[in-house]
Amino acid sequence: MKKIYLISFAFSLAIALLFTGCKKDSSLNSTTSQLSFAMQSDNTLTALALANNNNITGSGMTMFAVTTTISPPTVSWTSAIANISKFKLEAKKDGTAIEIVTNGLVNVDLLSTLPSTINTTIANGTYTNVEVRVVLAKSTGAALPFVLKGTYTTKAGNTVPIEFDFNDDAEIKGFVSDIVIDGKSDLLAKLSLHLNQLLSNVTAQEIDQTTRTTINNVSIILISSTVNTTVYNKIKTDLMLSGTSSIAATVKK
Repeated sequence: MKKIYLISFAFSLAIALLFTGCKKDSSLNSTTSQLSFAMQSDNTLTALALANNNNITGSGMTMFAVTTTISPPTVSWTSAIANISKFKLEAKKDGTAIEIVTNGLVNVDLLSTLPSTINTTIANGTYTNVEVRVVLAKSTGAALPFVLKGTYTTKAGNTVPIEFDFNDDAEIKGFVSDIVIDGKSDLLAKLSLHLNQLLSNVTAQEIDQTTRTTINNVSIILISSTVNTTVYNKIKTDLMLSGTSSIAATVKK
C-alpha cells in the first residue's frame, strides 16, 4: 500500500515523501524511525554581474555607454569538498522544542550523485517548525570545513583557476513546516547548498581585481580569510543563506 505525506515548506524548500510497499512485520510497530542526514551542492555555474558603471559623467554632461552583447563572465565550480562538524534537526514536538544532533562527516564530495549519510533515530509524532542544519567548525589543520575549486572565465574568454577556502564557524540551514512520523518509514534529511547563490553579491570587476596566488607554478585566484578578504566575507555571508532542505521517506522493509 502506498501512502504520501505532503509537507509544507518555507523559503521554497522542496520535499518528497515516497513510500513503497512492504511486508507486515514487527518494524511496523516501531516507536522510532531511522533519520539519515546528508548534504549536496547544485547549480555549479554562476554568471557574474558586471560593475554598474554604464553612466559616464564629465564637464557637466552625462553620457551613456553604448550597450553591446557580450558573454558574461562566469565561475564554474568543478569540486566541492566539505568537512562537516555536526548535523542538526531542530523542531517542536507537542509544543516542546527538541534538537537531534549527530556527528558530522569528513571529506564529503558535495557534487556526488550519491551523498554520504550519517544515521540516528527520531521518535514518532508530529514535528512543526523543522530546521535542518549543517554545522561547519573552524579548523587549525589542513582539512578545512569547505573548499570549492573551479574556473573563472573573463568576458574576453580567458580562463583562470579559482579556489574558495572557507575556514570559519558557520551554520547553514533550511526550513520545513511539518513532518508526521509513524514508525513505518526511514527518513533522509538533505540540505542542498546552491553554489550559484554564493557569488550573488560579487561582481566580475571584483574578481578581476583580486590578488593572484601562485601554487605549483600556476597563477590562481585564491579567496580565503587571509587572501582577497573582501570577496571572502561577501561569500561567507551568502554561504549561510544558500541552503534549502528536503526530507524524503521510504517504508521500512
